Amino acid sequence: MAKTRYLLFFIVILFPLRGFALEPSEKLLFEKNSLYQYISVIEDTVRKERYVRNQKKEYAQGGIYVNAPDKLLYEFTQMVFVSLAFLEREPQDALFVGLGAGAMPKYFSRYYPNANIDVAEIDPDMEAVAQKYFSFKENERMKVHVDDGRLFVKRARKKYDWIVLDAYQNDYIPFHLTTLEFLKEVKSRLKDDGVVVSNITAPFRNKFFDSMVMTYRKAFPAVYIFKGRKSANFIFVATTGSRPAGRAAVEARAAKLMAAKKFDIDLEAFAARYELSDAYAWEGARVLTDDFAPVNLYQHQKSGAR
Repeated sequence: MAKTRYLLFFIVILFPLRGFALEPSEKLLFEKNSLYQYISVIEDTVRKERYVRNQKKEYAQGGIYVNAPDKLLYEFTQMVFVSLAFLEREPQDALFVGLGAGAMPKYFSRYYPNANIDVAEIDPDMEAVAQKYFSFKENERMKVHVDDGRLFVKRARKKYDWIVLDAYQNDYIPFHLTTLEFLKEVKSRLKDDGVVVSNITAPFRNKFFDSMVMTYRKAFPAVYIFKGRKSANFIFVATTGSRPAGRAAVEARAAKLMAAKKFDIDLEAFAARYELSDAYAWEGARVLTDDFAPVNLYQHQKSGAR
């Protein structure tokens, strides 16, 4: 009993309740210190938007339009879907590591209703928040597994066409989901010519960003980067194919997807942001490993690259 009280006290100290002021148009719908993070749900009554937010006011893990909950609110969630242009087939099996507000798996299910979708989310409170406040619902083809993303990947017996890595606790990626060993495990769960896409929130250029670029390049034969224009988000797309996907082929597939699926986001515009990871690579960056992954320190340190 004493240990339980100490743990709860530690969690409250680690994740104090809301420390930021709300805008006049915002109202707090929910907040909680879960076992893993501080969670708040904020609704902007003027913009008609709802967000799941951590202690930092400028950082949101997801959100929806209140009057159009099936649409993607944030640019980074929209950019993730450009990675589908790297697939030469219709994805049948998809894995999301990290649920957030549930916007991306819900959106994918809307356009690919026959696909099987697994979501690995370590925090049961986040799942409850997604269901209650963000119109997320499981169905017979979309299942949430309350499990650590790395453990789920390690134990998974199936392989996937498309894997989305978007596991954040507050404003950082848990270190064990950044390492070369983890990315190799993810790669082993891909079908032939499958695609991995990852949301990386980091300033360019700092040590965390540079290390993530080099770690992905070490794990995968080909890595492409799409830069956010409304945020500090970068979308990494990694493929197992040894033959690089050229810009023209990616843009052509994006156009074909737009026409076939009637996406309400502009995949062609995102495809035009295509860059090879060579443009961002810095050989002096450290590859992150299970024995060396100082993610929290690197997030706040400038890179040595010039």
